[in-house]
Amino acid sequence: MSIRNDARDAVLTYTSFASAIGIVAALMSGIVAVAGLAGAFFLMLEGRSLPGIAAAMLAIFFALFIAMLVPATTVRVMEGDVPAIVIAQKSRFAFPRVAFVVMTSDGTSLALIGRSLFSRLGRNRWKVMTPDGGRLVADAVEEKFSRAIVRKFAGKFSRRFESNVRIRADHETIGWICRRPLANGDVDVLDVTSDKQHVLDRRVAVALATLVLGAEP
Repeated sequence: MSIRNDARDAVLTYTSFASAIGIVAALMSGIVAVAGLAGAFFLMLEGRSLPGIAAAMLAIFFALFIAMLVPATTVRVMEGDVPAIVIAQKSRFAFPRVAFVVMTSDGTSLALIGRSLFSRLGRNRWKVMTPDGGRLVADAVEEKFSRAIVRKFAGKFSRRFESNVRIRADHETIGWICRRPLANGDVDVLDVTSDKQHVLDRRVAVALATLVLGAEP
C-alpha cells in the first residue's frame, strides 16, 4: 500500500494488515463472556453459589483465551527501505480495548493510539494519547452515527456510503480522514491543514490514518 503526497507521488509504503480475525475473536469472546456470566447469574439466583462462581470463572477464562489467539499487529511504514514509523500493538489482548504505540525507527515513542472494540457497535472512535498514556492529545470519530451504521452494511459495496472520520483536539476539528470520494475523485485522504498549530505530530497523524484506513476489514 502506498501513501502519497499532494502531488500524488508515493512517499511511504506499508503492507496491508486488514483482517476479520480480530472482529470474529471479539465477537466470540463477547458471546462466551455474556453467556457464561448470564448462566452464572441464574445459578446464583437459584442459590447454587459454587457452580455460579465456577461458570463465571470459566467464561472469563475462555473469553481471554480466545482473545489470546489473535496475533498482535505490527505495521512498518517504510520510506524506501527504511522504517519511517513503526506502529506496534502494545496490549496483548485486542478485547475489550486495543492500544498501539507509534514509534520512530530508533524506538522513540511518539504516541499511544487506542480504541475500544465496542465502538464498532456504533461510531468507531480512536484516542491519541501521550506516550505515557497520561494525556489525551486528540481523538478521531466517525462523523455521524447514521453514517457509521450505513457504512457497516453498504460501505464496502460502494465508497459513497463510507463515513469520514473527524480528528478533534479540545473539541475543535483539526483534520479529517476522508473515506468517501472527494470532488476530484480521491479517496482515503488525510487532511490536517486545519491543524495550524501542529497539535498532532504529522507522523502520528499518518499512523492514525494508517490504522483507521488499514485496519478496517
